[in-house]
Amino acid sequence: MNRKNFLKNKKINWIKVVIQILSFALIPGLFEGEFAAVGNIVSCIYKGNISWESVKYSVWMLVATVPATVLVGRFFCGFFCSFGAVQDLLWFGSHRLRALFPGKRNLKKADRIFRFAKYAVLFYFIIFVWSGVTAVKTAGLWQVFGQYVSFGHWPGLKPLLSVGGILLLVIFIGSLFVQRFFCRYFCPMGAIYSLISQASFLKIDKPRDGCGKCHLCTSKCPMGMDLTKKDRIAGGECISCQKCVSWCPKGNARFRSRYGVLIGVGVTCITIMVSQLFIAGNLAREKMADSVKKTAENNAEGNFQNGIYTGTGEGYRGKVTVTVKVADGKITELVLDDYADDKSYMERAKNRIFQEMISRQNTDVDTVSGATYSSNGLIEAVNKALGNEEGEGKKPEQEESEDKQSFIEAGRFQNLTDGIYTGSADAFRGDVEVQVTVEKQKVTDISILSYCDTEEYFFRAAPAVIEQMKAEQSLNVDAVSGATYSSNGIIHAVANALEIPEDQYAPRPGRNLTAKKKNHGHIVKHEITSQEEYEEKVEKYSK
Repeated sequence: MNRKNFLKNKKINWIKVVIQILSFALIPGLFEGEFAAVGNIVSCIYKGNISWESVKYSVWMLVATVPATVLVGRFFCGFFCSFGAVQDLLWFGSHRLRALFPGKRNLKKADRIFRFAKYAVLFYFIIFVWSGVTAVKTAGLWQVFGQYVSFGHWPGLKPLLSVGGILLLVIFIGSLFVQRFFCRYFCPMGAIYSLISQASFLKIDKPRDGCGKCHLCTSKCPMGMDLTKKDRIAGGECISCQKCVSWCPKGNARFRSRYGVLIGVGVTCITIMVSQLFIAGNLAREKMADSVKKTAENNAEGNFQNGIYTGTGEGYRGKVTVTVKVADGKITELVLDDYADDKSYMERAKNRIFQEMISRQNTDVDTVSGATYSSNGLIEAVNKALGNEEGEGKKPEQEESEDKQSFIEAGRFQNLTDGIYTGSADAFRGDVEVQVTVEKQKVTDISILSYCDTEEYFFRAAPAVIEQMKAEQSLNVDAVSGATYSSNGIIHAVANALEIPEDQYAPRPGRNLTAKKKNHGHIVKHEITSQEEYEEKVEKYSK
């Protein structure tokens, strides 16, 4: 190789290494986020409830890599993917280990077969996992990898003993002997990128009549592609790593534009930045606008009401629940009670956000880069706890015990006249109407006549709240966590049916029985025509 090409090879290699290090530090879990985004969209399609609200975060997450892959090829895989970077590092550091196994090994046939495995993995997730046929209750190898690359958080050895951890170790061992082992054979996102990059306009020309007999382009290709019979390289298995360009001794493999690498890396970098900035900025502010406004109104002077409060927000994979302790008008402690997100992202978000909230005595804090969804869930949960929207505030034990006794007495069903009564009240998206049957001065049956709320939440709340009211003969029942508005709407509708004035049953601290109707566009009223229909829906959404 002449000096010019040697310097070119060295320059491209250093550019790639620098980008990989920066990506590993700033966006280590982006490739896992991309796969989860695809899964969320496919799952919503299976469930038949796909809407912009349900997939908007997933769409904007995919903006990070999909447009760039379609336009310029798989530069994300070659330069930005942290999982690919680890495989490159393992391959680079294992040359002495490979030297212990000398001799030529012809793996071309096995290689051709195993390349289809990543499509099988993708097919398995689409048909079985995302459809809900197979329940995955353990962390996958991506989640385990994310826990170990999260700076400032060491999860110990326990994750490595899970199924995901064992698979991760197998992948790493394979990467010692086969370059980009996971990318070649098992990466489901690689399968997607391979399909959508076929028509990318950024191509590498390698006319065979200008080639010698060195075959360096083929031997140096980390994806094991046979380039000896190609005149042009674009899309598909190619991860745009530039090895064929930088190692060609004649300079025969090259982009048509001398700025090919800068164009590919630049376009990919821009789409990643646009995606992450939009999610962290505009969507975060839009999502929390109501909660922040409510909290600001309640605490205009910067003082919070003393007590212990709980609130629930929406993280990446499910609900996030926090407890907020307030003493002397200040937030003194924030506790993360429950969450469904990956531990690495949640811990990273929690440490920064909780520290800033306590330091500033304000919930208007920035999201943590690389853990945006978890950050939004935490901020929303704290806002709702302090704003008494979905959180259930609790006073110190002594005060609570006194209030509780008076509330029990005020909320009991007393002096009822036998008969059948109907009543309605505001729930989350609109009115809920109930029918209450009173026999021998006791409430013996509560039926739902119509509702406007989302079925998933409404039929999680209805059976629990109704059974409590019948069993305790009281309005003093707990709302169902995650379905507070629906719960409160049912309770208030029963009170209206029995003509029990609101001032005769004091709401539990932190709970507003008069649920505030939210504007989510066109409100659809659903009627329950039979007990069988009601039971079918309860059974469906209680699973």
